[in-house]
Amino acid sequence: MDEKTRLAAIAAQPRSPLKTLGVRPSLIKLIAREALAKARPALDYAGAIALVDLVVARKFREEILVAMEILERFRREFDGALFAKIDKWGAVADDADVSEALGSRIAAAALAHDPSKTAAVKKWAKLKSAGRRRLAVLAASGLVTDGRREAAAALELCEILLHEENPILVSAVASLLRDTTKVDAKAVQDFLFRRSIDGNPDILRAGSENLDAARRAALIAKLEAQAGTLTAAAR
Repeated sequence: MDEKTRLAAIAAQPRSPLKTLGVRPSLIKLIAREALAKARPALDYAGAIALVDLVVARKFREEILVAMEILERFRREFDGALFAKIDKWGAVADDADVSEALGSRIAAAALAHDPSKTAAVKKWAKLKSAGRRRLAVLAASGLVTDGRREAAAALELCEILLHEENPILVSAVASLLRDTTKVDAKAVQDFLFRRSIDGNPDILRAGSENLDAARRAALIAKLEAQAGTLTAAAR
């Protein structure tokens, strides 16, 4: 991400609904590790979920990040039932740091365990909240990483968000397209060419970076030709 895009992404972030304690992000993992080690009785999966429930209600960013760091330690126990909780925790997803943690570390792992919950993720993608839409994209990465090959489901999610203008979402959808290319390049290629007539060109360009060089060049040429036609028609 270049500096201009980074600044635009920062400007596009919604106002965080959370309070902050001023703890440095670099200390989150250490605090989580120490809290887990000192917990008496030892914390289990159900206890970790209850902890996230508690701190989400308190609405302090660092507490939520620590609790999610602890919950991730139980990722092998994640199942479809966790999605009801994730949906509830999505109320604080308009905080960029929480959305990142909840999406890429909790929801993605849960969806990888139970891809049948893709329907729930699609619902988040259609909501007004930019944080919940980002949560959906980050969760969908669990369909095409760590050996998962659910390319069709990931592309269905991308299709819902292909008109996004929010820089954060543009970057997230493009990243999901690149990850999906590693799983099924032909499916992504066909998808990008099919949607080149109406998708956000910024998403299509950035999302095509992992395509074969010749096919990517053809896609970009098509996008540029379409942009030229639209410019000429507007004169």
